[in-house]
Amino acid sequence: MMKINHVNFYLYEEPFKSPIITPKIKLEQRQCLFIELVDEEGHSYFGECNAFATNWYDDETIPSVKKDIKRWFASVQSQHIATYEAWLATLQMLEHSPAARSTVVMALYQKYHQLTQFNVAYGATVSGLSTIQLQQLQQTKPQRIKLKWSKELLKDIETLKQLDFQFKLAVDANESLTEADVTTLLNLKDKVLYIEEPFKNMTQLNEINQQALPPIAIDEKARHIEQIKALVTSYPINVVVVKPFRLGGIDRVQQIIKLLHQLNVKVVIGGMYEYGLSRYFTAMLAKEGDYPGDVTPTGYYFKQDVVVESGILKGGSIEFHPPKIDIAQLQPY
Repeated sequence: MMKINHVNFYLYEEPFKSPIITPKIKLEQRQCLFIELVDEEGHSYFGECNAFATNWYDDETIPSVKKDIKRWFASVQSQHIATYEAWLATLQMLEHSPAARSTVVMALYQKYHQLTQFNVAYGATVSGLSTIQLQQLQQTKPQRIKLKWSKELLKDIETLKQLDFQFKLAVDANESLTEADVTTLLNLKDKVLYIEEPFKNMTQLNEINQQALPPIAIDEKARHIEQIKALVTSYPINVVVVKPFRLGGIDRVQQIIKLLHQLNVKVVIGGMYEYGLSRYFTAMLAKEGDYPGDVTPTGYYFKQDVVVESGILKGGSIEFHPPKIDIAQLQPY
């Protein structure tokens, strides 16, 4: 049996080594919410939230997630609950708050599962192709590089080809393409593993010769099981990028992976500029994916992390150990 006596909230923030430039925003630093579930025996279980401080990316934000988790905690505060599955059943009120649900599930998972050491393929995401990023890629040699779409995309791809190691290339357009970009899109056929979210409106895909398209992936539109099923059966979608914080947590991702494999659709596990706790679980799930996920080694985005040495690069793969939070680095929130 487990009873949660307290939920503590913390903030953690580090500057990016190199600014993250996307079609939607330029990020200089990453502010992140952490929760701590403290049981009646004094044991602590932490969760890391992938929502941002503002709603530039999604409706859920750090303040909204805190509010929703406090509301959930009020509903279970006096209860003794025996199993992981029984705890998951208490999260019904968070169905429409998947980032909040995912954060709680991450903490609960650690109570009922033995975390292990493992290795996973390294997949880096780059944007802007700064000198620092190119040096990191050259030094770390990821198995997959995901490049953010820009007006310089084809030039950036040629620059990446100068790297002296073999890698698979993916492109992320963040729903930013217009009719003027179709020629460039078609130019990517046979050059990329897949392109994520080329258009905001999926019907635009059906207006293009599907034989000429590169493999298409959905990411932002992959929000729940029924929606994903409808999209992959209606449009030329080859890959789904599954993000735990958008789908509601570890358990939901495991369900969706099974569904997509039954539909012969490839799976990639996505992250969101995570710190070491969340990155461990993204890596854990990425082992079940078909292509390298958004899993980077320690020190890739940030000089410091709240989890020390979370993911050590060794011979082209990343070695993870069960994460330990340095609570002294967290700021009460």
